[in-house]
Amino acid sequence: MYYLNEPIIEQRSDQPYVGIAARVSTGTEEASELAAEILEWLRNHKESAAGRPFIRFWCAEEDGQRLIEVGIPTERLLREDHRVVTGYLPGGAFVHAVHHGPPSELWESSEWLIDWIEKEGLAAALRYEGETKIWDGHFAFFVTDPIEKKMRDAWTLELYILLLGDHAA
Repeated sequence: MYYLNEPIIEQRSDQPYVGIAARVSTGTEEASELAAEILEWLRNHKESAAGRPFIRFWCAEEDGQRLIEVGIPTERLLREDHRVVTGYLPGGAFVHAVHHGPPSELWESSEWLIDWIEKEGLAAALRYEGETKIWDGHFAFFVTDPIEKKMRDAWTLELYILLLGDHAA
């Protein structure tokens, strides 16, 4: 994969966040609009972001749709409402790589990183519900501002995939 640097393993702490769930075909187009909506929600609740917006990849469904959340870290756990959910990003050992390139290639970069984990003899933290693979910690944090940047331009996103506890560095 030409868009990724060499992966590293790093520790991350639990992080509260607010987010909006969506079913998408690619995930990156909708991210800008959802991030703007979450920032507006934070302003309306007199709260501020404690980090960069991210996409949380939950699962890919049989119809080709992906269940994601677009979220923004916060300083503390906030009360959710009918559209905005709250929770914690999990802490632990993560494989981390940086995607530099078109956002349309983010899924390809993510697949490459998943393959790298397997080739290294590591295991990602995930579970199955029926035939559906559900990720416990698979994120793309925006280095490039998703609200300001045009979709066809090159972006920088930090990919993180949580490792199983037995495989942590």
